[in-house]
Amino acid sequence: MSSWVLYLLVFLVTPVACNLCTWANMDLVSRIVFGEARYQNDNCKLAVAFTVVNRVNAAGFPNTVPEVLNQRFNNGQNHQFVTLDDQITDRTWVSAKAAFTVPYGRSVNAATFALCGAKSDPTSGATFFCTDPSCGPSFETEAIKVINVINIGNHYFFVMGPSA
Repeated sequence: MSSWVLYLLVFLVTPVACNLCTWANMDLVSRIVFGEARYQNDNCKLAVAFTVVNRVNAAGFPNTVPEVLNQRFNNGQNHQFVTLDDQITDRTWVSAKAAFTVPYGRSVNAATFALCGAKSDPTSGATFFCTDPSCGPSFETEAIKVINVINIGNHYFFVMGPSA
């Protein structure tokens, strides 16, 4: 079954119980998945998509997909999802989308599964990820600890919470 058919089937048969399962959100999250995990396995792609969903549902983050994806750091210079600041990835995304490549289709599938609730979260609620095993602990302070680090593919997913 092609990715495109699978994408349509998931969208058509998944009950739309929340406001996350929209075409606009699927397009936005697909772009993040494509940029952050297009060379990773499908479970890693799904995990990246779930970090967006988890942020929307977590206290301390905006409560819409566009607002989560537009969050910035470094005095507003960079997006939280740094792939959005990469012009080469932007061009690659546009080309992949126009040609409906396999990486594009799999990114759409991962976004759709996460946003529409068709699969469960492999990250156990992670709101952050990185590709360096030491990056999570590098965010820790006396007040904030990295919790529940899970390795999926070439990425490390985690939650940051208050120190005990």
